[in-house]
Formats: sequence, structure tokens, C-alpha cells
Amino acid sequence: MSTPAVAVTELSPALRIAHTLVTDMSAIVSPPEVCLKVNSLLANERSTMADLAAVIVRDPGLSARVLRLVNSPWYGLVARVDTISRAVVVLGVNELQKIVCAMSAVNTFSRLNGAVTNMNSFWRHGVYTGLVAQAIARRVGILHPERLFVAGVMHDIGTLIINHRYPEIAEETIRQAAGDEQRLAMIEMEELGFDHAQLGGLMLAHWQLPAAITDAIAWHHEPRTAHVAPIEATILNMADGLANDSGSGSFSELPSAGAGAEWDPLALTRLGLTLNFDLNTLQDDVDREYVETICLFLE
Repeated sequence: MSTPAVAVTELSPALRIAHTLVTDMSAIVSPPEVCLKVNSLLANERSTMADLAAVIVRDPGLSARVLRLVNSPWYGLVARVDTISRAVVVLGVNELQKIVCAMSAVNTFSRLNGAVTNMNSFWRHGVYTGLVAQAIARRVGILHPERLFVAGVMHDIGTLIINHRYPEIAEETIRQAAGDEQRLAMIEMEELGFDHAQLGGLMLAHWQLPAAITDAIAWHHEPRTAHVAPIEATILNMADGLANDSGSGSFSELPSAGAGAEWDPLALTRLGLTLNFDLNTLQDDVDREYVETICLFLE
């Protein structure tokens, strides 16, 4: 779903509609310039940390968040960091890209009509899911686990697009789902022929985000169907289920019976990875990190 190489004419009528919807929505939710520039610089081997700092400093809101992050208790620095150039060095390339992409997405997609969705709850769920996904990825030795945080933050953006374009359908599907995100996706498929996961994957592929992120998002409800990134999709699926089982990060603001049914302890084992961590410890670590992280996204 995240690979634009497939011709639109080869897709089902419903997915052709999804492609058209993504194109139509691009004027409202086009990728922020800072996100495009940072990704472009990181793809250029000649780019320097100074180049990255110069791009970020032009965005006052992003600059403030980056400085707040680097001076947070996470990093435990003795001296306060007051410049973006120094913050870029402390954070490192991977962490910087994670923060820029995730924060840019929150700012951009929050412009959509939130009448059907409680936007604070929506982003809280995304951030919590991202933290769990990143934590799982670290514990099973996935390279660059930061990308799982980005995928988690943005994994449900397709819901916002559906809410904006089809508010009556969105309201009814959310009511019927009763807090069960897996059921929500099934109802969306019945009503529209595509679900929020597939739509979100299409939108972020349109943004030219890495295939590992877009594919994981597109198939986070059906990870075995993932075309490019089955491991990332499986981790995101598990993280989504754990978030929905939590009190602070659930899709519906409160834990819902059956909402965490996506958690499958054998899923990563089938992909050749070892689950050698304690689930309770993981969630305790995420809960501590969540308090600091959510403040960066929701002011």
C-alpha cells in the first residue's frame, strides 16, 4: 500500500477513490516545508549538522519544542542547551528526524475538522502507541527504533481524513466501534471499501516518507499482509493493542473490552525475533516517558 509503483488503474474502485481522496486533501494537509527539507538534507551525504540547525531555527514553534526536549530530564544534561545548533548535536540525526516528522504531522493534521474526534485524545493515543512501538523495537533489536515512534504517532491519521470528508459515516463507524479500533477498521471497510490504516499509508506515501513507515501504517491492522515492512507493521499492531488497553493512551479515552486483542506474543517470534522482555516493565517505562513526551506535542 505504501509503494506508489502500483498503477492506480490496477487498484479496486474503492482504492482508486482513496487515491483521489489523498490527492484532493493534499492542499489541506501537504507536508510541512521543514519536514521535507530535513528529510532531503538527511538523504544528502554532504549535509552537515549546521545545515540541519539552519532549517529548524526558521520554524520558531519547532525550535522551542526541540530545545524543550533536549533540556528535559531524559537527557540529564548538567548545562542548559540554549541554541539549536547545540541541540542538534546532542539529539543526533535519528532523534532529530523523529521529532521533526512527528511534530510536523501533529501541526499539519490538526488543521482538519475535529468535530467527530477529540483531538487531544487522538494525539495522546498516537504518542502512546509510538512510545510503545519504539520500546518494543528497541527490545527486539530493530535498527533505528525511532521510526516506529513516528509510525505510531501518525498511524491513525487516515481517521482524520475520513472524519473530514465523510463526517456522518465517521460518526457512525466510531459509535459502532465502541472504542475497539480493530472493529473500527472492519466497519470502515464495509462502508467505504478501505480503512483508515490504508488511507493513512497512502497519504504518507504521498508525502514521500520511508516505505517502512508508510507500509507499517497501511497494514497495522493486518500486519501479515504488509508488503514491505511486516516486522514494523507487526510491532505497530502490537503497540496499538497495548495502547488501547491502557488508561492514558487508549483510542477511545478509556480502556475498552477487547480493544487490546491485537496483542499477539507470538507474532514477532514468527518473524524470527525473540520477545525477551517483561510486558509490565515495558509499560511502566512507557508511562514514565509518556508524561514528558505528550507535553511536547500538546500545549
